[in-house]
Amino acid sequence: MKFDDAPRLPKLPFILGDIALLLLAWLIADRHPNPFTPLPLLVITGCVVAGGVALMIPFLVNYVRDQEETAAALRRELGEQFKRLMTASEHLQHSTAQLKTIEEIATKNLQAAEKLPYRLQEKIAEFNQQLAETENEEKEALESELAALRSAEGERLATAADKIARTATEYAKLEADLRKQLAAAAQLEEKLAGALAAVDSRVTALNAAVKAAGPAPVNPPPGASPPALAEPPSAEPPPAVISDTASPFEAAPPVSAPAAAPAAAPKPPRKPRAPKKPKAEEPAAAPPGPEPVAPAPAELIAEPVADEPPMPENFSQVSPEEGRPAPTPSADGRTGLTVVSYIGIGNKLYLRGEGAGLSWDKGVPLQFVSIGRWRWETSAATAPVNCKIYKNDKIEAPLGLITLAPGTEQEVTASF
Repeated sequence: MKFDDAPRLPKLPFILGDIALLLLAWLIADRHPNPFTPLPLLVITGCVVAGGVALMIPFLVNYVRDQEETAAALRRELGEQFKRLMTASEHLQHSTAQLKTIEEIATKNLQAAEKLPYRLQEKIAEFNQQLAETENEEKEALESELAALRSAEGERLATAADKIARTATEYAKLEADLRKQLAAAAQLEEKLAGALAAVDSRVTALNAAVKAAGPAPVNPPPGASPPALAEPPSAEPPPAVISDTASPFEAAPPVSAPAAAPAAAPKPPRKPRAPKKPKAEEPAAAPPGPEPVAPAPAELIAEPVADEPPMPENFSQVSPEEGRPAPTPSADGRTGLTVVSYIGIGNKLYLRGEGAGLSWDKGVPLQFVSIGRWRWETSAATAPVNCKIYKNDKIEAPLGLITLAPGTEQEVTASF
């Protein structure tokens, strides 16, 4: 129960009672003829004492109640303080337990911190070992790939070098033959110029001899036989002599022939026919007669030159379809493409195409597998996938269009 809520003892009745008792005592003292007698004096004293006591009762009661309230407040405050002390004690106990726990944790952490350098050294040693193993594996893989590439490229280069050497030899032979033929043609041109000059001089002399002989009689006298006409010798020159070592463009030198008789015009000389195969023959002796006339120069008959060998095919170019390995069926039924390409740090490969979520407008990045190897796979391919490889989604690889059959894996090599 709280004393603040209890009603206070009213003082007014006690004050009125005190006043009433005092009035009674005054009235007795005033009206009594002998107030100092024992009885009236005793009554007056009793009324005064009773009035004083009645007046002091409420004050005493209130004073007692104030003391009780003060004591109750003190008891409440002491109870609260006790509760606070108990709560603080509990907090202290809890804090002490936490401090002990923290001390234990700190001790464990200190021990772990002391062991941490050794663990770090062990982890660093394990990491270095794993890194060395990974580097060795990658190095072995790269060495094997380089060996395969070197062997393949070495064979191609050896074949190309052999073809280039053969071609160069053939070209050198052709060049030497052409130079010989050009030199022979130059010598033949000089010889033809001299032969033409000699023919012109002899034709002029022959025309002069024909004019000096005069025309023959048309109507001979009767009984007289016509004069015998000298049969002109044959103007056919001997066949041209071509040695085995001479150039096919060289012709035989001009051979002199006897002039026709003055009475008849000479027959036009016939052009000699060169034999198909060169044969050495002795020239026929020219019959005696007038001044010989040089025949016309022989026709130039060149040996048929063998057809030049066809140019070798571009042996260094291998079609992308022939250079790619054949696709193999995948074990899980997914469609995959592995690209071997060394494009440098910071670059990526992208795939554009149609089918299986690909697009020609924007490429899909390939997943990095290891150094020089990139991977793309999908399980959404239900039809052949046509695609192209791009570096950084900008530079197209010179592989052309790649077709991936559903459920197969293929590996290609791209260079930029």
